[in-house]
Amino acid sequence: MIHPTPRLRFAPSPTGPLHLGGARTAMYNWAAARAMGGAFLLRIEDTDQARSTEASLQIILAGLRWLGIDWDEGPEQGGAFGPYFQMQRLDRYRAAAERLLQSGHAYRCYCSAERIEAVREAQKAQKSAFLGYDGHCRELSPAQRAEFEQRGVVPNVRFRMPSERTLRVHDLILGDVEVNTRDFDDWVMLRPDGVPLYNFACVIDDIDMKITHVVRGNEHFQNGIKQRLLFEALGAECPLYAHIPLILNKDGKKLSKRDADTNMLDYRDKGFPPEAVFNYIALLGWGFSGDRDVFSREEMVQAFRIESIGKSGAKFDEEKLRWMCGEYVRRTPPPLLLARALPWLTPALPAVVHAARTHAAWLENVVACYQERIALYGELGDKIGWLFADPVLDDAAKKNVDKDPAGRSWLAAYAAHLEQGALPPSWPADRQGVDEVVRLPSKKDQPEVACAFWTPARIEADCRAFVEQLGVKFGSFVHPVRAALTGTDKGPGLFDVLFLLGAETCARRLRAVSDAS
Repeated sequence: MIHPTPRLRFAPSPTGPLHLGGARTAMYNWAAARAMGGAFLLRIEDTDQARSTEASLQIILAGLRWLGIDWDEGPEQGGAFGPYFQMQRLDRYRAAAERLLQSGHAYRCYCSAERIEAVREAQKAQKSAFLGYDGHCRELSPAQRAEFEQRGVVPNVRFRMPSERTLRVHDLILGDVEVNTRDFDDWVMLRPDGVPLYNFACVIDDIDMKITHVVRGNEHFQNGIKQRLLFEALGAECPLYAHIPLILNKDGKKLSKRDADTNMLDYRDKGFPPEAVFNYIALLGWGFSGDRDVFSREEMVQAFRIESIGKSGAKFDEEKLRWMCGEYVRRTPPPLLLARALPWLTPALPAVVHAARTHAAWLENVVACYQERIALYGELGDKIGWLFADPVLDDAAKKNVDKDPAGRSWLAAYAAHLEQGALPPSWPADRQGVDEVVRLPSKKDQPEVACAFWTPARIEADCRAFVEQLGVKFGSFVHPVRAALTGTDKGPGLFDVLFLLGAETCARRLRAVSDAS
């Protein structure tokens, strides 16, 4: 069936943050709505008043926004089919329940919680294949109901499931499935306080909000059977259902907090690129194409079809997620990458704030040097501290400096060479007022930029000539020099390091290490 106006929804409960599974559900509904030219609604299922909080709601909204998922109707947007909070729709649920009571599709149940539990325990003891409500109040006489009412017992309202009916249902992902209603009990629709339970409220909401497609987790398939019968009892058309598989851990079991961060804002706070997280989550059950894993939101919308979601559970792979983050970092222009990384840089390196204001081009070069070396924005701060303060050599750096007995003498000789001013004025010593940026200086395919200060290529040519005059192997020379300048054996190449520090700072650091005992 083709709906003229597709309408899909994501309906979280504000009892905690937006988790990985919920984010994927929201994403698939959003993508399907956008792909079909329909509407995407955000509905808040806040009937669990003991656990629902405004703080959780705001965390969920922030998580969706961070992923780039917008909604056409719902909180902060409004819409013609609201209200979009279930606790603001109680009158609607009560009216629908009364209608079902009148039609005989529902009945009042006066059983206490203690009786329900006793029945369940007895079923378990008897190893019954059926575990559920035994229908005790299903056929009460008017006199029996009146007796309960006189005693002040406030009833639940239960849906009357057909006793023995075979249903053949079609799921957009699972295909055709046959079930029998004998496996279902009469479930509670409305509690004594008038607050609805999930299966009842979401059907009433879906009818009122004209929902045409429901994409949700496979754990809701059984709920879908109950809901189909409720739509039927109300004389309403049932949406097209699509039940997506679970997200699994590397061992093939249901993903939990022990396996990975599942809160979307944890990824945000650690500096994961949001586009990469969106891209990776989209692949947990759906594929863009056989030869591409990296794609934009717009490309996903163009390619997305509900029916193309797989039936099998998808394994979450943190290593692949980080690889994808690195892909996005490398594709981000240095000015934008710098802007995104600043929130993680400034607490660790206050000098970055000043550098960003006065020497933005230089700082963009710093970021460009590390694009191949980081996957998360939050990783940059720990890697560039050597640029803003003289480093303390770690053990690996010390080994590099002392690997050759003559190593420290090479440092002193190169420091003297730099102090002679053989090269043009260095960046950053002469960077004031310079807007020109030498992007990605480590990449060999980058053209040389004509400018008045050092560039990595000019530094390399001068350095190689100096080493030749010194009469040592170039490879032997590079490692102790870089270690002395950065304090480690990791990071950008030597010529990028010299380019970023400038001749004066380099000479001072080389002398300090060469003079140390």
